[in-house]
Amino acid sequence: MAKLDIPPTKSNLLSIERGLEIAQEGFELLDQKRRILLIELMGRVAAARTAQKDVARQMAEAFEALSRAEMAGGSQAVAAQALAARSTHEVEVRSQRLMGINLPAVEAKIGPPQLRAGFGTSPAATDEATTAFSEVLPAVAKLAEIENAVFRLARELKRTMRRVNALDKRFIPRYKETAKYIADVLEERERDHLVILRMIRDSREAAEA
Repeated sequence: MAKLDIPPTKSNLLSIERGLEIAQEGFELLDQKRRILLIELMGRVAAARTAQKDVARQMAEAFEALSRAEMAGGSQAVAAQALAARSTHEVEVRSQRLMGINLPAVEAKIGPPQLRAGFGTSPAATDEATTAFSEVLPAVAKLAEIENAVFRLARELKRTMRRVNALDKRFIPRYKETAKYIADVLEERERDHLVILRMIRDSREAAEA
């Protein structure tokens, strides 16, 4: 690792040592952040798998209800009822922060479907299918929330790991090598200075003798 190209002076040594201390503190903080992000990411990946299974199960149940409705009233009648139906739902997206990251909090609120047709014209199976598909929406919203959080956490984790590796593999070793080089040069200069002083002292003592 190449050292920094700066003059070996005491002031530069102090500056390098301060920079090294700051870099090591930054490394410890970033490494702690990396560990927390990794734990959060692993937890949400597991939650995403659970949410995916939940959505798949509810969708399967909804399609089974749709099949029963088509068998009971015919596919054309079910399609007509679907076109006539009006349902109200709201999706609320909030923001929650974790380690400086904005993570979404998604909530789907569904209302009862409203049919244009008169009372009693819709088979019970059709109503069951409509209800089943409506009840999938909150689970889909939760899955979207978790998967989006996984993406953002993974992106931030990757960015944090790059910064940790840069400090650990490049910045800190380079500063350590530079500090050692300057300290060695200053120590060598000090030794030379002492040798010169000793020679001057010996010369004076010899002259006095």
